[in-house]
Amino acid sequence: MSGTNFSEEISSSLRIGVPRASALIAFAFIVFIFVDISFAPSDIKPFIRFRLIIVAVALSILFTSLTSWGKKSKIIHLLGYAAMTNCAIGVSWLTHMTGGTSSMYWTMLMLTFFGGTMLLRLSLLEALFLYGSHIVLYTALMLYRGEVVFMPSFMASIGGLLVAFVVSITGHAYIRLLMKNEFNARQSLAEANEQLTKSVTELEYKQQQAELRHLQSKLEFANDLHDVVGAKLSQVVVIANATRIEDTTYLRALADSILENVRNFAQILKGEENAAGLNIQLSRITHSLRALGRYKVEYVAPQEEIPLSDLVLLNIDRIFSEWTANAIRHAHASAFSLGVRSRQKRLLVWFYQNATPFTWRGKAERGGLKSIAMRAQNIGARVSVRRYKGGAIFFLRMAI
Repeated sequence: MSGTNFSEEISSSLRIGVPRASALIAFAFIVFIFVDISFAPSDIKPFIRFRLIIVAVALSILFTSLTSWGKKSKIIHLLGYAAMTNCAIGVSWLTHMTGGTSSMYWTMLMLTFFGGTMLLRLSLLEALFLYGSHIVLYTALMLYRGEVVFMPSFMASIGGLLVAFVVSITGHAYIRLLMKNEFNARQSLAEANEQLTKSVTELEYKQQQAELRHLQSKLEFANDLHDVVGAKLSQVVVIANATRIEDTTYLRALADSILENVRNFAQILKGEENAAGLNIQLSRITHSLRALGRYKVEYVAPQEEIPLSDLVLLNIDRIFSEWTANAIRHAHASAFSLGVRSRQKRLLVWFYQNATPFTWRGKAERGGLKSIAMRAQNIGARVSVRRYKGGAIFFLRMAI
């Protein structure tokens, strides 16, 4: 791809160089007509006619190179060859007309090589073929005129042209190398800028998505606030129907706990307090269930606190609050068991009730199970339920 782009850049430079070279050739052949007077003061008409032919061809190349057809990549290259060859033919024939190798006009062929080097961005092979053919044309014309190869003037002109040939070829190669290096540098810079722009765009997008998720999470927290205290409110209903004094005493503590829970939750939403750790959450659930006085509750605590983000902890708190409420309402259990285990950056939390066996694969369309499934998905966790020892055990698994 970069090679194609560089070829197009060469063509673009030729679209500028070919018209300039053609205009310069036409200008030079018009101006130097005054030099011809010194060679043929009595009959200058042949010189004028010939120069007008060269000028006409140069102007034709100039105007053609300015058309949309002439600007095509292959055509502009051919027009460049034609402009240089037109000039070489003109200089060689004028040398023939003004005395052969003893004329000063052959030096103009050297200027043709140098001008082509400066104005036309030819490749090394193109320059070798083009300038080499011009030297061959000049040599053939001088031999046709009857020049002797070993004449000092012939050898001087050929030697001078060969020196100009080497210098021009070297210049073409060097300029082409500079253009290639500049092109590669610009390509690298463009790619770096594109990658930088892409990285900045991706970073901005990720930041926007993170902010959006954060706002969505806060909105969900606010909308689902009642779910956080759902389990405790269910316990309040159960205790309110009881007549035992210890239950009534616990009712006050439970109400205080609900109020504290709501207050802490609001503080978390405002960023004023961190969410309770997983061990604290499950310990609270265990304490609440035991305080009801009707369940046997076993809790397997983790050996150490498991580091989890506030977002994860809040979602887990809501998941197990919802699950606890469902268990109290519907399971009719006499015993619960819950616990935590972490191994190799994997977290497992379970909640077992011993009365109502059922299976759930972690998907639901409505109700509390849908809420649990949605929150688990928000934190990249998997939830499921399977039958176990006459009851059912709820699992939450996730990477940490």
